[in-house]
Amino acid sequence: MLNFNKICFLFIILLTAFLNESCKDSASYRYISDTDTTFTKDIRDISKKINAQPKEAELFYKRAKTFYFEEKIKDALIDIDYAMELDSINPLYCFTKGKYLMSGDTADAVAAEFCYKKAIRLRPDYVEAYFDLAKIQFAKQAYNDAQENYFKASKLDPSNPIPYFYLGLMAKEQKDTAKSIELFEKTLVYDGNYYDAVVQLGNYYAEKNDKKCLILFDRALKLNEYSAEVMYAKGLYLQKQNAYRDAAILYEQVSKIDPGHFFARYNLAFINANFSNYEKALKLLDEVLSLKKEYPEALTLRGFVKEKMNNSLGAYSDYQAALQLDKNQKLAIEGLKRVKVVTSF
Repeated sequence: MLNFNKICFLFIILLTAFLNESCKDSASYRYISDTDTTFTKDIRDISKKINAQPKEAELFYKRAKTFYFEEKIKDALIDIDYAMELDSINPLYCFTKGKYLMSGDTADAVAAEFCYKKAIRLRPDYVEAYFDLAKIQFAKQAYNDAQENYFKASKLDPSNPIPYFYLGLMAKEQKDTAKSIELFEKTLVYDGNYYDAVVQLGNYYAEKNDKKCLILFDRALKLNEYSAEVMYAKGLYLQKQNAYRDAAILYEQVSKIDPGHFFARYNLAFINANFSNYEKALKLLDEVLSLKKEYPEALTLRGFVKEKMNNSLGAYSDYQAALQLDKNQKLAIEGLKRVKVVTSF
């Protein structure tokens, strides 16, 4: 029969083991009190459930998602790591970690690629994992690997437009224009509202000086009415067709939507200078050069505008500055010769 001392000794051993195990559990995941108001209510609510069930992987996954939604990537990674520790064969957790690794300011493409590959090994029909893995490989210009993964994704989901679009981008980067156009058009077969494919086709026809681009640009603007990119591209095409009034309206809109778009301001200045609206052109060029100081074309044009406004010294200064940046600025060279004649009297 056990005496009192032996019972106490056994109790101490069991208590020590229990405390050690408890410490190990609390150290293996990030404890967050449900009363800690430094965290949002959503985080506190999930944390309360986690603290009651610290071995439930899905709860850590849910808190990771909440942190990610709150743009706290480091916190999200801590929780998704622990979810994976509890359930190492869950493809969703591997995929999710890959997404988080590519979302921070210091994206880790190598680690993310590893996560996506593991997700695919665990679930060979994981289409989204193929997409994200291929996107990383595309960015690294590992075209063969990226193409292989897009092909696999396409076989799994033939009507998904994403593989066709990115295969089109790869063909474009590899200078296979005909193939890229075919793939962009195929993208629109499966999704007529695929904005990026519409823009790519619009830009292609604009470069070809084909008015078909206007239909595509208008189509893109219906999908995104505040797209400065499309407005500028359409304006540039119209400017090349000498439709200056319509181009100027678009450039004005671009400048309002994207105040830092110096190309739109420069082209607007060019149009105004072309129609002798020198004061407005000068104001626009001052704005352009405040955004991009080393812009030789803008300096050359401002020199021309100043020359027309009889500011010979200012014109001379701008022409010289333009040539210091680009000695091949032909119009600046010619302008400098004219201004020299004026200043020599």
